[in-house]
Amino acid sequence: MRSIRVPLIGVAVAVATASGSALALPLPLSATAVAAPRAGAAPDPGSTRSLPLVPLAGHERSAAPGTRAAQGLPRRDVEPFSMVGVVWEDPGAELHGTVQVRTRSAATGAWSAWQDLDTHQHEHAADPGAAEARSTAVRGGTAPLWVGDSDGVEVRVRPEEPGERGAAPPALPRGLRVELVDPGDAPSAAPGDTPSAAPGDAAPAEGRADADPQDDTPHDDTASGAGDGADSGTEPAPDTGTDTDPGAEADTGTDTDPGAEAPADEEGAQAPTDPTAADPTAPRPSAAAAPGSDAPGSDAPAGPLTPEESAASAANAGLAALGALEIAELTKEETEASLAAMAADGGTGTDTGTATDGGTGTGGGPGGGTASGPDGGAGAEAPAPVAAKTYIGPRPGIVTRKGWGADEKLREPNFLYTTSVHAAFVHHSATGNNYTCAQAPSVLRGIYRYHVQSMGWRDIGYNFAVDKCGKIYEGRAGGVARAVQGAHTLGFNSNTTGIAVLGSFATTTPPAAAVTGVAKLTAWKLGLHARNPLGKSTLTSAGGNKYAKGTKVQLNTVSGHRDGYSTACPGAKLYAKLGTVRSTAAGLQGRP
Repeated sequence: MRSIRVPLIGVAVAVATASGSALALPLPLSATAVAAPRAGAAPDPGSTRSLPLVPLAGHERSAAPGTRAAQGLPRRDVEPFSMVGVVWEDPGAELHGTVQVRTRSAATGAWSAWQDLDTHQHEHAADPGAAEARSTAVRGGTAPLWVGDSDGVEVRVRPEEPGERGAAPPALPRGLRVELVDPGDAPSAAPGDTPSAAPGDAAPAEGRADADPQDDTPHDDTASGAGDGADSGTEPAPDTGTDTDPGAEADTGTDTDPGAEAPADEEGAQAPTDPTAADPTAPRPSAAAAPGSDAPGSDAPAGPLTPEESAASAANAGLAALGALEIAELTKEETEASLAAMAADGGTGTDTGTATDGGTGTGGGPGGGTASGPDGGAGAEAPAPVAAKTYIGPRPGIVTRKGWGADEKLREPNFLYTTSVHAAFVHHSATGNNYTCAQAPSVLRGIYRYHVQSMGWRDIGYNFAVDKCGKIYEGRAGGVARAVQGAHTLGFNSNTTGIAVLGSFATTTPPAAAVTGVAKLTAWKLGLHARNPLGKSTLTSAGGNKYAKGTKVQLNTVSGHRDGYSTACPGAKLYAKLGTVRSTAAGLQGRP
């Protein structure tokens, strides 16, 4: 059963950990954190409209669900929306066929060409057996597609033709519906809404399918079936990266078993909202950036926060002020100094990234095979001593959930943690490339709403997102410096972090700024856990179509989604850039 969302009362909030343990601790709120809403008109929070698909003209011979009749939605006027996807009842059912949409621009009244939706969203999901995956609210679905401001839609879903699979094609899934997502208004002065444009990033008219000159094809990932072959063009050879870092031991995965049943999402579980209590990787608050303070560069808004916003923001205590719109960028020296200060502050079991170039470390934090559970319970060993050499990249600027306008009342109220971060999986969002950098927060709000309300997930699946201009965004709530368990790589969500580049990169080359953004993020995030971007880590599969449950797999520390699951993600063109990501990230960490 999906845990029941309960409004936060007073200063307590629910947080679940991957071990299933739970605590209830006070939330450090400022005096105005739960004050009444500001006067004046509130921004539009957004909405989702769900419409059932019906047999298309000429296919009325069988209107029963689960048949091979083509289904769709005839052209019609609808309330404004900017993102569209198709969902169905059974999350375990695959749609073997094509899903296409046409939309009408609200600005010009022009209809777009038919655009394909990626039909394999299930591979970006919670691990099999996890509480999030078992929820009765979870549904199957396509990836959502960003179409800009639109007020008309037409949908067609066609099953595979007979003979494509050597036998009668499977029936279409039951309960097909089109989801029309309005991401709502951006928060005022959100840092992600007015970035400088990348070279060649002209501002398109909203809703025009051909608006972005970087990608004349609105959605280049076809829905031709699962697997690496779904990408058009020539598939690059598997990216093996470089040899394992000789100074690092293999990540044996013994600190957490990703194949174990149900990582923590117990119903009603209460766990700490103190950012350092639930997870040994959390940074300790510092005087320079205490919750509620005016930390330099934190861009904290004036005015009250809702209890849900306070909880999400407090998870980044020590990095930015409570309610900050953006976590400030630091130099490498400032990053190292802040980590040393945290270590000196007596963080138990915290791997601050100051360990020598060893993969497993000796402490109870990231990199330590004997680490305590994410609840920070008994059994944690003493932290590893601070070594002379620190391999960590400069902390990049990160737009917080508050900054991109996440409606915190949509998600599950508790946070979910895993033990550590041993590897990063890179994805593309498959939402198309027809957005400007100024629209990236809206795209992210749309994905978030689609993941939670349409797919039935607890929160957005990705831990981070990077837009085409290289700006980095906080994804799933729980703290950017912490080991938050996402739903991004089916079978490998434990001890990993998921980074989605906003766009579709099967045939479109990702902008250099986006590749650099991923490198900056991995240099810092993996550095917090003493991980070498050029190295390898051993992970344990929780089950998938490439590795059976319990299989120990050695993967690049920076891997593409297709390395852990048979899928086209992150698109051939982005996958080919992962070598650049690794080498750049290692250089930013200061590795020879």
